[in-house]
Amino acid sequence: MARNPDDGQSTPKLAFLRSRSRSKRSAKLSEIDYEERVRSYFHDYVDRGKPPGYVYIARYPGKSLLAFAALFRLPCLYIAPSSAAIDGIHIRTLLSQRSAPLLSPRSGLERLAGFATTALSLPGEPGQYSLGAAKQTLRRKMRRAKQLGVRWSEVSDPEERLGLLKLAADYERIHPDETYRNPNPDISDLLDYRLWLAAYSAEGQPLLLAVMPVYGELATLAYFRTIGAGEEQSNARYLMTEILVEHLVGLGVRYLLDGGSLAMPNGRRHFQRMVGFRIVRVRVTRPGPGASGGTVDDGARTTSG
Repeated sequence: MARNPDDGQSTPKLAFLRSRSRSKRSAKLSEIDYEERVRSYFHDYVDRGKPPGYVYIARYPGKSLLAFAALFRLPCLYIAPSSAAIDGIHIRTLLSQRSAPLLSPRSGLERLAGFATTALSLPGEPGQYSLGAAKQTLRRKMRRAKQLGVRWSEVSDPEERLGLLKLAADYERIHPDETYRNPNPDISDLLDYRLWLAAYSAEGQPLLLAVMPVYGELATLAYFRTIGAGEEQSNARYLMTEILVEHLVGLGVRYLLDGGSLAMPNGRRHFQRMVGFRIVRVRVTRPGPGASGGTVDDGARTTSG
């Protein structure tokens, strides 16, 4: 059983369960089809200005029904957190909380299907993530970042963390894209979390900040944003994705969860798709006697959800 260095307690082991009645190939093809249907639905929803949920469903009832049905067929991650450490508390709270008003369509959907978000399934060994034809763009952007002199480091010094936090908050207030602009950012809670990584220009200017709570085989992206705009920042996103994956693999993490809504900005949606994030459902369960485990259901079982 994996252990969380923060608290010494046992943490969940996660595994994929597959239906015996379907081949892995047919299940994979079906999963891709259903995921694309869900992704396309939320892409169009955001593209149309994110109107109130009931309004959008009433305007596109058939499309909405197909998307919600597809969502039920996607993988479901069942977790049973038992950690008392701050990172474990953050992950449990993030995945347990209702993210929408009680009577909203989103709230009802969460109760039926689970909390829907995106996740990156991490390889079991270092050096595997960036391999393969699907990661060509990732590798190209990483090479360009290195050519520009982009470097990175893990940040553990409290004063350096405070400085990066101030720079990140200042940039959120003046972000040139109003989609990502926040006049009153409240990110002070990031100081509590375990893993901080930062990217810097060749001149030492901070380009990107990534902060991740880590709990056993789970981690979430508490923060992953550029500081400033330009070619260096754009390519640093890809370089730092590979760097953080390698760090998490070394810590024994199996899944990196975004933890945010599927109604994310479409630019972010495109980036996540390029680096391998997939749509999943999450349910937080209570561990049984003597157990604190979790499983991932690939959506093939009709009893999931």
